[in-house]
Amino acid sequence: MKKVLISGYYGFDNSGDDAILKAIVKDLKANDSSIQITAFSNNPPFTKKIYGIEAVYRFGMLDIIRAIRDCDLFISGGGSLLQDVTSTRSLLYYLSLIKLAKMFNKPVMVYANGIGPINRRVNRYITRNVLNKVDLITLRDEDSRKFVEEIGVSNKNVYVTADPVFTLQPTREETIERILEREGIMDDKPLVGVSVRNWTNGDNLVQVLAKAIDYIIDRYGVNVVLIPMHYPEDISISRDILNRVTKEGCYIISNKYNVEDIMGIINRLEIIIAMRLHSLIYAATQYVPMVGIVYDPKVEGFLKTLEMEHMCPAEGIEYNQLIKNIDYVWEKRKDLGKRLMELDKKMREGALKNVFFALDLLKK
Repeated sequence: MKKVLISGYYGFDNSGDDAILKAIVKDLKANDSSIQITAFSNNPPFTKKIYGIEAVYRFGMLDIIRAIRDCDLFISGGGSLLQDVTSTRSLLYYLSLIKLAKMFNKPVMVYANGIGPINRRVNRYITRNVLNKVDLITLRDEDSRKFVEEIGVSNKNVYVTADPVFTLQPTREETIERILEREGIMDDKPLVGVSVRNWTNGDNLVQVLAKAIDYIIDRYGVNVVLIPMHYPEDISISRDILNRVTKEGCYIISNKYNVEDIMGIINRLEIIIAMRLHSLIYAATQYVPMVGIVYDPKVEGFLKTLEMEHMCPAEGIEYNQLIKNIDYVWEKRKDLGKRLMELDKKMREGALKNVFFALDLLKK
Protein backbone atom coordinates (compact mmCIF):
# COMPACT_ATOMS: atom_id res chain seq x y z
CA MET A 1 0.00 0.00 0.00
CA LYS A 2 1.47 3.33 -1.12
CA LYS A 3 1.32 6.21 1.36
CA VAL A 4 0.78 9.82 0.25
CA LEU A 5 1.29 12.67 2.72
CA ILE A 6 -0.27 16.07 1.97
CA SER A 7 0.72 19.40 3.50
CA GLY A 8 -1.50 22.48 3.26
CA TYR A 9 -3.69 24.97 5.10
CA TYR A 10 -6.24 22.40 6.20
CA GLY A 11 -8.57 22.25 9.20
CA PHE A 12 -9.17 26.00 9.43
CA ASP A 13 -12.75 26.15 8.08
CA ASN A 14 -11.59 27.85 4.88
CA SER A 15 -13.80 26.61 2.05
CA GLY A 16 -11.16 27.16 -0.62
CA ASP A 17 -8.43 25.15 1.09
CA ASP A 18 -10.92 22.47 2.11
CA ALA A 19 -11.96 22.22 -1.55
CA ILE A 20 -8.35 21.71 -2.61
CA LEU A 21 -7.86 18.81 -0.20
CA LYS A 22 -11.20 17.28 -1.17
CA ALA A 23 -10.30 17.42 -4.86
CA ILE A 24 -6.80 15.97 -4.39
CA VAL A 25 -8.11 13.09 -2.25
CA LYS A 26 -11.00 12.38 -4.64
CA ASP A 27 -8.84 12.38 -7.74
CA LEU A 28 -6.04 10.25 -6.27
CA LYS A 29 -8.52 7.69 -4.92
CA ALA A 30 -10.42 7.61 -8.22
CA ASN A 31 -7.23 6.53 -9.97
CA ASP A 32 -5.89 4.21 -7.26
CA SER A 33 -8.22 3.28 -4.40
CA SER A 34 -5.44 1.45 -2.56
CA ILE A 35 -3.49 4.64 -1.80
CA GLN A 36 -3.39 5.58 1.89
CA ILE A 37 -3.62 9.36 2.28
CA THR A 38 -2.63 11.40 5.33
CA ALA A 39 -2.87 15.19 5.66
CA PHE A 40 -1.41 17.67 8.11
CA SER A 41 -4.34 19.49 9.69
CA ASN A 42 -5.16 22.04 12.35
CA ASN A 43 -8.14 19.84 13.27
CA PRO A 44 -7.21 16.18 12.66
CA PRO A 45 -10.53 14.64 13.89
CA PHE A 46 -12.51 16.90 11.54
CA THR A 47 -10.21 16.15 8.60
CA LYS A 48 -10.41 12.39 9.21
CA LYS A 49 -14.20 12.49 9.41
CA ILE A 50 -14.85 14.72 6.39
CA TYR A 51 -12.29 13.33 3.95
CA GLY A 52 -12.03 9.71 5.09
CA ILE A 53 -8.24 9.91 5.37
CA GLU A 54 -5.66 9.90 8.14
CA ALA A 55 -4.67 13.24 9.68
CA VAL A 56 -1.80 14.50 11.81
CA TYR A 57 -1.73 17.71 13.85
CA ARG A 58 0.21 20.22 11.79
CA PHE A 59 2.30 21.42 14.75
CA GLY A 60 3.00 18.05 16.39
CA MET A 61 6.67 17.74 15.49
CA LEU A 62 7.21 14.10 16.43
CA ASP A 63 4.09 12.99 14.52
CA ILE A 64 5.13 15.15 11.56
CA ILE A 65 8.58 13.54 11.41
CA ARG A 66 7.07 10.06 11.73
CA ALA A 67 4.53 10.73 8.96
CA ILE A 68 7.18 12.08 6.59
CA ARG A 69 9.53 9.19 7.34
CA ASP A 70 6.79 6.66 6.54
CA CYS A 71 5.34 8.20 3.36
CA ASP A 72 6.06 7.21 -0.25
CA LEU A 73 5.22 10.63 -1.71
CA PHE A 74 5.13 14.05 -0.07
CA ILE A 75 2.75 16.59 -1.62
CA SER A 76 2.88 20.27 -0.80
CA GLY A 77 -0.79 20.80 -1.49
CA GLY A 78 -2.50 23.38 -3.66
CA GLY A 79 -3.19 26.94 -2.65
CA SER A 80 -0.99 29.93 -1.92
CA LEU A 81 1.36 28.24 0.53
CA LEU A 82 4.63 29.71 -0.68
CA GLN A 83 4.33 33.47 -0.14
CA ASP A 84 5.39 35.89 2.58
CA VAL A 85 2.46 38.32 2.44
CA THR A 86 0.69 36.37 5.18
CA SER A 87 3.94 35.96 7.13
CA THR A 88 7.51 34.76 6.79
CA ARG A 89 6.74 32.18 9.45
CA SER A 90 4.06 30.58 7.27
CA LEU A 91 6.41 30.42 4.28
CA LEU A 92 9.21 28.86 6.34
CA TYR A 93 6.80 26.32 7.84
CA TYR A 94 5.88 24.90 4.43
CA LEU A 95 9.43 25.07 3.09
CA SER A 96 10.72 23.27 6.19
CA LEU A 97 8.32 20.39 5.62
CA ILE A 98 9.50 20.07 2.02
CA LYS A 99 13.14 20.17 3.12
CA LEU A 100 12.49 17.55 5.80
CA ALA A 101 10.88 15.26 3.21
CA LYS A 102 13.96 15.59 0.97
CA MET A 103 16.22 14.83 3.97
CA PHE A 104 14.34 11.52 4.22
CA ASN A 105 14.88 11.03 0.45
CA LYS A 106 11.15 11.18 -0.29
CA PRO A 107 9.84 12.21 -3.71
CA VAL A 108 8.29 15.66 -3.33
CA MET A 109 5.65 17.26 -5.54
CA VAL A 110 4.57 20.89 -5.25
CA TYR A 111 0.96 20.32 -6.32
CA ALA A 112 -0.90 23.04 -8.30
CA ASN A 113 0.47 25.87 -6.17
CA GLY A 114 0.04 29.57 -6.68
CA ILE A 115 3.51 30.79 -5.73
CA GLY A 116 4.29 34.36 -4.64
CA PRO A 117 4.53 37.14 -3.83
CA ILE A 118 7.75 36.58 -1.86
CA ASN A 119 9.12 40.01 -1.09
CA ARG A 120 12.02 39.56 1.33
CA ARG A 121 15.34 38.76 -0.35
CA VAL A 122 16.29 36.07 2.15
CA ASN A 123 12.89 34.40 1.69
CA ARG A 124 13.41 34.32 -2.08
CA TYR A 125 16.83 32.77 -1.59
CA ILE A 126 15.50 30.02 0.69
CA THR A 127 12.50 29.33 -1.56
CA ARG A 128 14.70 29.07 -4.66
CA ASN A 129 17.05 26.60 -2.96
CA VAL A 130 14.21 24.40 -1.72
CA LEU A 131 12.28 24.40 -5.00
CA ASN A 132 15.38 23.49 -6.98
CA LYS A 133 15.58 20.24 -5.00
CA VAL A 134 11.99 19.02 -5.34
CA ASP A 135 11.07 16.37 -7.91
CA LEU A 136 8.15 18.13 -9.57
CA ILE A 137 6.39 21.50 -9.48
CA THR A 138 2.94 22.09 -10.94
CA LEU A 139 1.49 25.59 -10.85
CA ARG A 140 -2.10 26.72 -11.15
CA ASP A 141 -1.42 29.84 -13.24
CA GLU A 142 1.04 31.45 -15.62
CA ASP A 143 1.86 34.28 -13.19
CA SER A 144 3.24 31.71 -10.74
CA ARG A 145 5.48 30.25 -13.46
CA LYS A 146 6.83 33.72 -14.25
CA PHE A 147 7.42 34.30 -10.55
CA VAL A 148 9.47 31.14 -9.99
CA GLU A 149 11.58 32.13 -13.00
CA GLU A 150 11.97 35.61 -11.56
CA ILE A 151 13.39 34.31 -8.26
CA GLY A 152 15.83 32.09 -10.12
CA VAL A 153 14.32 28.61 -9.82
CA SER A 154 16.19 26.44 -12.33
CA ASN A 155 14.25 23.20 -11.72
CA LYS A 156 13.37 21.77 -15.16
CA ASN A 157 10.28 19.90 -13.92
CA VAL A 158 7.90 22.86 -13.75
CA TYR A 159 4.47 22.73 -15.43
CA VAL A 160 1.41 24.99 -15.49
CA THR A 161 -1.74 22.94 -14.86
CA ALA A 162 -4.87 24.18 -13.06
CA ASP A 163 -6.37 24.39 -9.59
CA PRO A 164 -7.53 20.95 -8.32
CA VAL A 165 -10.98 22.36 -7.50
CA PHE A 166 -11.95 22.29 -11.20
CA THR A 167 -12.68 18.56 -10.86
CA LEU A 168 -15.32 18.98 -8.12
CA GLN A 169 -19.08 18.90 -8.72
CA PRO A 170 -21.81 20.87 -6.88
CA THR A 171 -24.45 19.41 -4.58
CA ARG A 172 -27.72 18.30 -6.17
CA GLU A 173 -30.34 20.93 -6.96
CA GLU A 174 -32.87 19.72 -4.37
CA THR A 175 -30.30 20.09 -1.58
CA ILE A 176 -29.59 23.67 -2.65
CA GLU A 177 -33.32 24.39 -2.61
CA ARG A 178 -33.46 23.23 1.02
CA ILE A 179 -30.43 25.35 1.94
CA LEU A 180 -31.93 28.49 0.43
CA GLU A 181 -35.20 27.80 2.24
CA ARG A 182 -33.35 27.24 5.55
CA GLU A 183 -31.48 30.52 5.08
CA GLY A 184 -34.69 32.39 4.28
CA ILE A 185 -33.47 33.39 0.82
CA MET A 186 -36.25 34.18 -1.62
CA ASP A 187 -35.78 32.69 -5.09
CA ASP A 188 -38.60 34.64 -6.70
CA LYS A 189 -36.02 36.78 -8.54
CA PRO A 190 -32.63 36.13 -10.17
CA LEU A 191 -29.75 35.92 -7.68
CA VAL A 192 -26.49 37.87 -7.60
CA GLY A 193 -23.71 36.78 -5.25
CA VAL A 194 -21.24 38.82 -3.22
CA SER A 195 -18.31 37.16 -1.45
CA VAL A 196 -15.75 39.26 0.41
CA ARG A 197 -13.22 39.11 3.23
CA ASN A 198 -11.90 41.64 5.73
CA TRP A 199 -9.29 43.99 4.36
CA THR A 200 -7.42 47.15 5.28
CA ASN A 201 -9.68 50.21 5.30
CA GLY A 202 -12.58 47.80 5.56
CA ASP A 203 -15.10 50.56 6.26
CA ASN A 204 -14.69 51.94 2.72
CA LEU A 205 -15.07 48.44 1.27
CA VAL A 206 -18.25 47.87 3.30
CA GLN A 207 -19.70 51.24 2.35
CA VAL A 208 -19.00 50.87 -1.39
CA LEU A 209 -20.35 47.30 -1.55
CA ALA A 210 -23.52 48.16 0.39
CA LYS A 211 -24.18 51.05 -1.98
CA ALA A 212 -23.47 48.78 -4.98
CA ILE A 213 -25.92 46.16 -3.67
CA ASP A 214 -28.64 48.80 -3.36
CA TYR A 215 -27.91 49.74 -6.98
CA ILE A 216 -28.00 46.11 -8.19
CA ILE A 217 -31.31 45.36 -6.45
CA ASP A 218 -32.91 48.53 -7.78
CA ARG A 219 -31.50 48.43 -11.32
CA TYR A 220 -31.75 44.73 -12.15
CA GLY A 221 -34.66 43.54 -10.00
CA VAL A 222 -32.62 40.79 -8.32
CA ASN A 223 -31.98 39.40 -4.87
CA VAL A 224 -28.42 39.52 -3.55
CA VAL A 225 -26.77 36.76 -1.50
CA LEU A 226 -23.71 37.40 0.67
CA ILE A 227 -21.59 34.21 0.69
CA PRO A 228 -18.89 33.87 3.38
CA MET A 229 -16.08 31.50 2.35
CA HIS A 230 -14.10 31.38 5.60
CA TYR A 231 -15.88 30.85 8.94
CA PRO A 232 -16.21 32.81 11.10
CA GLU A 233 -13.81 35.30 9.55
CA ASP A 234 -15.98 36.39 6.61
CA ILE A 235 -19.25 36.51 8.57
CA SER A 236 -18.54 39.83 10.30
CA ILE A 237 -17.83 41.86 7.18
CA SER A 238 -20.79 40.25 5.38
CA ARG A 239 -23.08 41.29 8.25
CA ASP A 240 -21.62 44.80 8.25
CA ILE A 241 -22.48 45.09 4.56
CA LEU A 242 -25.98 43.66 5.11
CA ASN A 243 -26.64 46.18 7.88
CA ARG A 244 -25.84 49.08 5.53
CA VAL A 245 -27.96 47.90 2.60
CA THR A 246 -31.18 49.94 2.47
CA LYS A 247 -33.13 47.99 -0.16
CA GLU A 248 -35.14 44.84 0.47
CA GLY A 249 -33.73 41.68 -1.08
CA CYS A 250 -30.26 41.20 0.41
CA TYR A 251 -29.53 37.98 2.33
CA ILE A 252 -26.59 36.24 3.96
CA ILE A 253 -25.58 32.57 4.11
CA SER A 254 -25.27 32.45 7.89
CA ASN A 255 -24.56 28.74 8.41
CA LYS A 256 -21.49 26.75 7.44
CA TYR A 257 -21.79 24.45 4.42
CA ASN A 258 -19.43 22.10 2.66
CA VAL A 259 -17.58 22.82 -0.55
CA GLU A 260 -20.12 21.20 -2.86
CA ASP A 261 -22.99 23.10 -1.19
CA ILE A 262 -21.27 26.46 -1.71
CA MET A 263 -20.61 25.50 -5.33
CA GLY A 264 -24.29 24.62 -5.71
CA ILE A 265 -25.35 27.98 -4.28
CA ILE A 266 -23.00 29.79 -6.66
CA ASN A 267 -24.43 27.72 -9.52
CA ARG A 268 -27.77 29.48 -8.91
CA LEU A 269 -26.28 32.96 -9.49
CA GLU A 270 -26.48 35.18 -12.55
CA ILE A 271 -23.15 36.86 -11.68
CA ILE A 272 -20.88 37.11 -8.64
CA ILE A 273 -18.84 39.98 -7.19
CA ALA A 274 -16.07 38.20 -5.34
CA MET A 275 -12.83 38.78 -3.49
CA ARG A 276 -11.57 35.40 -2.29
CA LEU A 277 -9.86 33.36 -4.99
CA HIS A 278 -11.86 30.18 -4.51
CA SER A 279 -15.19 31.96 -4.67
CA LEU A 280 -14.05 32.98 -8.17
CA ILE A 281 -12.85 29.45 -8.94
CA TYR A 282 -16.19 28.01 -7.78
CA ALA A 283 -17.94 30.50 -10.05
CA ALA A 284 -15.74 29.52 -12.99
CA THR A 285 -16.59 25.83 -12.52
CA GLN A 286 -20.29 26.74 -12.66
CA TYR A 287 -19.93 29.15 -15.64
CA VAL A 288 -20.99 32.13 -13.51
CA PRO A 289 -19.51 35.43 -14.79
CA MET A 290 -17.61 37.45 -12.23
CA VAL A 291 -16.43 40.85 -11.11
CA GLY A 292 -13.20 40.45 -9.14
CA ILE A 293 -12.13 42.54 -6.17
CA VAL A 294 -8.36 42.23 -6.15
CA TYR A 295 -6.57 42.13 -2.79
CA ASP A 296 -3.75 39.80 -3.86
CA PRO A 297 -1.91 39.14 -7.16
CA LYS A 298 -3.26 35.57 -7.18
CA VAL A 299 -6.79 36.94 -7.75
CA GLU A 300 -5.70 39.12 -10.66
CA GLY A 301 -3.64 36.27 -12.10
CA PHE A 302 -6.59 33.89 -12.03
CA LEU A 303 -8.95 36.38 -13.65
CA LYS A 304 -6.42 36.97 -16.43
CA THR A 305 -6.14 33.21 -16.96
CA LEU A 306 -9.91 33.13 -17.56
CA GLU A 307 -9.83 36.32 -19.64
CA MET A 308 -12.34 37.74 -17.15
CA GLU A 309 -10.55 41.01 -16.58
CA HIS A 310 -13.42 42.93 -15.02
CA MET A 311 -11.98 43.83 -11.63
CA CYS A 312 -11.37 46.56 -9.05
CA PRO A 313 -8.62 46.91 -6.46
CA ALA A 314 -9.78 46.22 -2.89
CA GLU A 315 -7.54 48.99 -1.61
CA GLY A 316 -9.37 52.27 -2.14
CA ILE A 317 -12.18 50.63 -4.11
CA GLU A 318 -14.30 53.22 -5.93
CA TYR A 319 -18.04 52.94 -6.35
CA ASN A 320 -18.20 54.22 -9.95
CA GLN A 321 -15.52 51.81 -11.15
CA LEU A 322 -17.22 48.89 -9.42
CA ILE A 323 -20.61 49.75 -10.92
CA LYS A 324 -19.08 50.09 -14.39
CA ASN A 325 -17.68 46.56 -14.11
CA ILE A 326 -20.92 45.16 -12.68
CA ASP A 327 -22.99 46.73 -15.48
CA TYR A 328 -20.69 45.27 -18.13
CA VAL A 329 -20.67 41.75 -16.67
CA TRP A 330 -24.44 41.81 -16.14
CA GLU A 331 -25.15 42.89 -19.72
CA LYS A 332 -22.68 40.38 -21.17
CA ARG A 333 -23.37 37.55 -18.70
CA LYS A 334 -24.69 35.10 -21.33
CA ASP A 335 -21.65 35.50 -23.56
CA LEU A 336 -19.26 35.43 -20.61
CA GLY A 337 -20.93 32.28 -19.29
CA LYS A 338 -20.41 30.59 -22.67
CA ARG A 339 -16.74 31.55 -22.61
CA LEU A 340 -16.35 30.02 -19.15
CA MET A 341 -18.04 26.86 -20.36
CA GLU A 342 -15.54 26.60 -23.22
CA LEU A 343 -12.61 27.09 -20.82
CA ASP A 344 -13.91 24.53 -18.35
CA LYS A 345 -12.73 21.47 -20.30
CA LYS A 346 -9.22 22.88 -20.53
CA MET A 347 -9.12 23.69 -16.81
CA ARG A 348 -10.43 20.23 -15.82
CA GLU A 349 -7.84 18.56 -18.01
CA GLY A 350 -5.15 20.72 -16.41
CA ALA A 351 -6.38 19.83 -12.93
CA LEU A 352 -6.27 16.10 -13.72
CA LYS A 353 -2.71 16.37 -15.02
CA ASN A 354 -1.68 17.02 -11.42
CA VAL A 355 -3.01 13.58 -10.47
CA PHE A 356 -1.19 11.76 -13.26
CA PHE A 357 2.06 13.52 -12.35
CA ALA A 358 1.62 12.48 -8.70
CA LEU A 359 0.88 8.85 -9.61
CA ASP A 360 3.94 8.69 -11.85
CA LEU A 361 6.12 9.90 -8.97
CA LEU A 362 4.53 7.34 -6.68
CA LYS A 363 5.49 4.50 -9.05
CA LYS A 364 9.17 5.43 -9.12
